Amino acid sequence: MKHRKIIAVIMCLALALSMLAGCGTQNTNNVVPANNTVPENSADSGNTVPVPAGPTDEELSKLADITKANAKAVAADKLKEGTYDIKVASGSDLFKILESKLVVVGGVMQLVLKVEGNMYSKMYAGSAAEAASAGGVSEGEVDADGNTTFRIIAKSLNEVLNCSAFADAAGKWYDRTLLADSDTLTADAFKPIETADDTPKKEDTPKKDDTPKKDDTPKDDPKPDDPPAVDPDPDNPPAVDPNPDNPPAVDPDPDNPPSVDPDPDNPPAVDPTPDDPKPDDPPVEDGLADGDYTVSVSFSGGTGKARILSPATLHVSGGSMTVTVRWSSPNYDYMKVNGTRYNNQNPGGNSVFTFSIPGLGQSFTVIGDTTAMSTPHEIEYTVRFDLQ
Repeated sequence: MKHRKIIAVIMCLALALSMLAGCGTQNTNNVVPANNTVPENSADSGNTVPVPAGPTDEELSKLADITKANAKAVAADKLKEGTYDIKVASGSDLFKILESKLVVVGGVMQLVLKVEGNMYSKMYAGSAAEAASAGGVSEGEVDADGNTTFRIIAKSLNEVLNCSAFADAAGKWYDRTLLADSDTLTADAFKPIETADDTPKKEDTPKKDDTPKKDDTPKDDPKPDDPPAVDPDPDNPPAVDPNPDNPPAVDPDPDNPPSVDPDPDNPPAVDPTPDDPKPDDPPVEDGLADGDYTVSVSFSGGTGKARILSPATLHVSGGSMTVTVRWSSPNYDYMKVNGTRYNNQNPGGNSVFTFSIPGLGQSFTVIGDTTAMSTPHEIEYTVRFDLQ
């Protein structure tokens, strides 16, 4: 009897253990990857490389809260030209911004964003659908730490910027959202606010009593009928009248030029020093260190109704040069430079383009497509950029 009880207890324990093992089994078909990612084409190819998903409602609401706190938008005309540190919030945890700067030049605001990692290789200041067929996107620059820097145009601060980023793992564009907070700029970034006290006051205008009176005119003024006292006598010319037959002694002798007359065959000894740039010397701007610079724009061509504004922003990276330019017109939808097409980065405002240039101090031809006419027209222009 005792043995039967022991056997029953052992059987109960075995049954309990088997039930616990069954409860611990997981359904691996329903695993959701962490970090808000989804497998790339997992249903078709079995590839499980994680790629980013779009921003969630929670992430978008986070940016909306920031927008409410800074409701007043700040455009480029409120800021001084220069480069400033600024805080930029991201709507996606997968698009984590490590450092951010604001570059203001020629009425254009450019955000320089260092993003954690190298998941994304390109950015565009527009939707993913637009970026898929757009030119002139921002190519990421990967640093030694494996983080990626992008440069995109911002119309204003304190407003949500809808942009997109290209993920190499998925081979497609994803919508992203950013917000640049003007409250994080230093005070010297803003232009002085014009106050009403600066306007002229009524009391500053001349009073009627201040106007000259007829009585104030000098009494000894000659009358119109009185001839001038020094009127020369035509019959008696002044004794100092020059004699045409006897020219002044200082009159230069054409056969004997002054000794200081430069000899074209012998240039002066004051020829520019070796430190002065000569026409054959290479441009002094060559060999610029990586970074952002302000450049002046020389422009010609077209009808003269529209032009590229000066100055512009120059970005140097690894010996390559790109410029961001702003037109005086919103009617240019694309530019062609050295055979590459670049789309307008500022829809709804004056056209803005970023493109590569061969170098500074040299003129080259670009094409701008204008929509101001009845049909779009490509027009050739000549531009040149020089370091300020």
